[in-house]
Amino acid sequence: MAKKLRGQLFARLALDYFDHPKIAGLSSDAIVAHLEMLVYARRYLTDGVIPMRVAMRYALPVVDELASNDPESPSIVRCEDGSLILHGYEDFQETRAEVEGRRRSAKDRAQARWSKDATSNARSNAASTAHSNAETETETEINNVGDSPSPVTADAAPRPDVEALCQRLADHIVSNGGKRPNITKRWRDDARLLLDRDGRDHAEAMRVLDWSQASTFWKANIMSMPKFREKYDQLRLQAEADTAQQQGQVFDPRNGW
Repeated sequence: MAKKLRGQLFARLALDYFDHPKIAGLSSDAIVAHLEMLVYARRYLTDGVIPMRVAMRYALPVVDELASNDPESPSIVRCEDGSLILHGYEDFQETRAEVEGRRRSAKDRAQARWSKDATSNARSNAASTAHSNAETETETEINNVGDSPSPVTADAAPRPDVEALCQRLADHIVSNGGKRPNITKRWRDDARLLLDRDGRDHAEAMRVLDWSQASTFWKANIMSMPKFREKYDQLRLQAEADTAQQQGQVFDPRNGW
């Protein structure tokens, strides 16, 4: 059997997994359920989130075991919308952003190789033409210079919507008792990509950000703009569920809230 299959995803499992204090005391059913959840999250790149429809497969005593096998950091955390979160998932498994970034990098490398080969062939053809036609040598050299890509211009001044999003998160972190973070280029880039590439509405992003910083769980985990962008879909769904519950709506598995 091949050690690695192209495109195949793998979940990481520590060699002392079964000896870990939080696992050793679990029943066989709870251990199997935990492993199934890890594989599910890895396969579908949910970043450790187990949707309610999947969580309902497991018997309540099994879920209770996993949610209470450690007073401070149990194996799973229950969410108000019925979903579960695998504790410490990102410490051992690749996140969706990391997998997609790795795939983009491989694609970019292939594109770069193709571009390099194409450029090399173009230059070779230009040199051959210049050699065979001495009368047009000067003109060919001028055209070759014109074929070079234009230099990348510097970014324009920071956008107000991007700055507002970054400042809002920094203000929340300070309000929650943290040290004011530096708003770096990475912060601004991720805020811009959230709005432009991901197509998120600015007003909605501000509401989701405010909700995350009011959540006891999420305010300790969303401490930067890159992390906010990475977790945005999960935060948005939980914020919508929280709002629906506050308004007295009932969740129907077939039709949603």
